Amino acid sequence: MNTWFIVAQIFGLMAMAFEFACYQISQKYDKTKYFLITGIGSFFWTSMFLAMGLATSMDTQLPLVVAGTYSTVRNLMFFGIFKKDTPASKKIGRTFLLIMMVIGVVAGIITVVQSPEQVRWLHTIGLITALMFVVGQYLPGDHYVRISVVFYATAILLTQTPLNILEGDFRWNIMGILIEASKIVSVAVFYCLQLMKAKRARDLQFIKYVIADEMSKIEDLADKIPIANIPTVGKIEKMMAKMVRYELKAVTSARIKDVDSTEDELQALIDDLKMVQKMKQLRTSNSVG
Repeated sequence: MNTWFIVAQIFGLMAMAFEFACYQISQKYDKTKYFLITGIGSFFWTSMFLAMGLATSMDTQLPLVVAGTYSTVRNLMFFGIFKKDTPASKKIGRTFLLIMMVIGVVAGIITVVQSPEQVRWLHTIGLITALMFVVGQYLPGDHYVRISVVFYATAILLTQTPLNILEGDFRWNIMGILIEASKIVSVAVFYCLQLMKAKRARDLQFIKYVIADEMSKIEDLADKIPIANIPTVGKIEKMMAKMVRYELKAVTSARIKDVDSTEDELQALIDDLKMVQKMKQLRTSNSVG
């Protein structure tokens, strides 16, 4: 285990942190942040491959260094393009995507052909999945990029095993494996959180239904008896607190970009607070009917 191998693991640790973080970002609402974080991660990723090549064999790591450099430049360029978010920048983005696809195919084929024959099949799979990933990154929504990165990460993961190390040097690039595994885990975590959000949304709708139904009953009883004597009031107040907590968790800061989007994002919360205010007015009322 020489010095360059250790340096590769250090760069890999940095890359892993950024790579995991970027797949928790919704590309649907915040593509600029995604491209910035993944661009920084790609820089450390490339540095890891370079150090690993110096530690073992640059012949087997060269295709990965090229892929990492390509990824770093592409992501940081897309960061600048999406940050401007104008018709002109979108047109530049499409043109840049096509150029990068051509460069990726040409550079990928050259590096695959120049790689040792024993591992050429592995780098061919890596090239195909890499091109899928490039397109997936540009497409709108959260799913294309996550589906494609799972295939891409799996292919790259295999290049960090002895399958890609020649001449009897059977060291595993452990950090390289962990980075690719972290991408797959990050995607799994993202979808688990999405399922939790979906369940919370269903629970929220049920809570609102119960509150609306019970509030009408409480208002009728408040004209006849003190509200403090209505047994369901305490339960409904706790449900209201839960409703507001769920509503706050549903607010996505990335969607808030101007006055209109602020109002749209917070409207449900405002409606909930009006209901809370109505309950407070009923509770503090001295009317006994």
